[in-house]
Amino acid sequence: MELNDKRYYMVLEPLQVYNRNAPFAAEKWFLAGTMEQSVLLAFSSRVREVLLTTIAITLVLSVLGSLLVSARLARPINRLYREVIDAQEKKTFPRLSRTAIREVDRFAETITELNKELVTNSTKFLRIMDMASVEIGGYELRTDTGSVFVTDNFFSLLGKPEMQGEPLSVRRFEEVLKGIREKNPCDHTAEGDELLTIQQPDGVRYIMLRSTIEGHAKIGLAEDVTAAVLERKRIEHERDHDILTGLYNRQAFNRVCTELFAAPERMGVAALMMMDLDNLKHINDTYGHDWGDQYIRRTGQCLRDNTPAGTVCARLSGDEFLVLFHGYRSRDAVREKIDCLTNAMRQSVALLPSGNALHISLSGGIAWYPDDGQDWETLKKYADFAMYQVKHSEKGRVEEFDIGVYNREAYAERTRREFRQLLSNAQVFYCFQPIFSARSGRVVAYEALMRSDLPTLRSPATIMKLAREQGALYEIERITFTKALETFDSLCRAGSVSGDAMLFVNSIANTCLSHEDGKYINSHWHELCHRMVVEITEEEEIDYEALERKRNAPGFSGMFALDDYGSGYSNENTLLQLAPRFVKVDITIIRGIDTSPDKQQILRNVVAYAHPRSMKIVAEGVETAAELRTVVELGADLLQGYFLARPAIVPGAIAPEAVAIIQELQRRAKD
Repeated sequence: MELNDKRYYMVLEPLQVYNRNAPFAAEKWFLAGTMEQSVLLAFSSRVREVLLTTIAITLVLSVLGSLLVSARLARPINRLYREVIDAQEKKTFPRLSRTAIREVDRFAETITELNKELVTNSTKFLRIMDMASVEIGGYELRTDTGSVFVTDNFFSLLGKPEMQGEPLSVRRFEEVLKGIREKNPCDHTAEGDELLTIQQPDGVRYIMLRSTIEGHAKIGLAEDVTAAVLERKRIEHERDHDILTGLYNRQAFNRVCTELFAAPERMGVAALMMMDLDNLKHINDTYGHDWGDQYIRRTGQCLRDNTPAGTVCARLSGDEFLVLFHGYRSRDAVREKIDCLTNAMRQSVALLPSGNALHISLSGGIAWYPDDGQDWETLKKYADFAMYQVKHSEKGRVEEFDIGVYNREAYAERTRREFRQLLSNAQVFYCFQPIFSARSGRVVAYEALMRSDLPTLRSPATIMKLAREQGALYEIERITFTKALETFDSLCRAGSVSGDAMLFVNSIANTCLSHEDGKYINSHWHELCHRMVVEITEEEEIDYEALERKRNAPGFSGMFALDDYGSGYSNENTLLQLAPRFVKVDITIIRGIDTSPDKQQILRNVVAYAHPRSMKIVAEGVETAAELRTVVELGADLLQGYFLARPAIVPGAIAPEAVAIIQELQRRAKD
């Protein structure tokens, strides 16, 4: 409570004055005690003041002690720091003094030992570099600190000795290195390294630059590889050049020409000239190979001395040379250079041991770029062809390639080559064209038609022509029967053709298979042989003795079909002698028969002759609905042609339109 501006504290204690039954038992008495606050709390205030004073003094002493200890510790650490900074500025390793702090001294000793070891290793490495046969320099760039370290010989290797010792920043170093690259020829290896060609006072030096990045550091190495490059160039020169003439050899010429042809802008109008030395064998045989070598060397020298700079010259083999003139604007400009070369060769003279003059005589062929060909291999082939045309006619001339002559010769040779390939590999396949009944439209037979996927032998007529020219008719006959039967048998097994249909196979009239081949065919396709019809084509006069041997072949059904009736030799006589089961009227008669009374009469005559003799008439080459109607009305028994079904590896069904016409005609016939 407050009294006279002073705070007092009071304590009340209840008193039991009266008994519970006394008259004043309901009254309550208290004992009260009061005391002023300052008197009551004097002791606790004193204690608090003492504690606060003690704490304050302790804190002050602690701060002062910490400052003293920190100052004592920082002084030697600061000294170490200054020693390191001084060493860095002087670019030397620091010599660290002792601090009397055990842990710091141990740390400093460790750093000192590492520095000594680094110096030792660096010194050893530099000594090794000095002792090495290859001069090496290097650098290190630090992007985090901006520092640059360069070995003493780095810039000397790169032809800039004046830069040695100059303080460099990272940016300045890279600018200097960029300038060196721009000033000197620079190639890149497959590994991504740079090969600089540096012109030094003592000659050309080749420096290999390699670099790698590790974190913030870029480390580079410059290596003098002059000896290795010169040795490689020597080996490459020996690899690429002919020893006798110094011209390119075959491999180098092919490589250089391939590179040139890959850049058409460099070629312009170009000419490839292939040449053969005339009389080299005669000189070798008469005067010895030393004189033959001299003849070759003189030719090489003449090529080097009388062709413009940039012309590619090579000796391919003993007496064969190639020259590529390129980068011209017209053929006339090239011809002028070729004339200069050939004239110089004619004027080149050497005296033989016999006293005779030895002139360079050559036969050559020229192919033009881009007119004759736009690739290296084509031009070489054409130039070679032109040269051999000269050698096989009149030697000592140079002639230009003629595509017309080449095409005739090349196509003929390719055809002969592919025909040999066809025979050796039996490289033919067979398509089958259905033959349908003229009464029901049902498949009665299939004709096997030879095909080849060789480019020049697409036509069976071409194959037969070559077979006659090269005496290979027997091989074609054997291939025809074996491949046709084999293929048709596979179709039968697969259910792709009618199981009871006959197979018509074209045969060469005057060629008969041997007994052994006949037995082989019968043993492999015995059942099919009973359903096989042999077609005889009237392309030449028939040998009837050969036909009898065919008729009596093992397992053969004996059924013949006279193919292309109306287009060959002695039709009526063939009908009499052959007595075929089927007569196939040629397409020349069937085509347009609906509008030609003469053709219609021919077919009537054939039908009138054939039917009484149990021969069936096959109308070949039916290609229109009108032709189909006409041949059926005239009595043809079987139908074959594109209008009904085309030949195919797996033959298809009859065309619906053809079926409809046949059914319509049959209904009308019954009515």
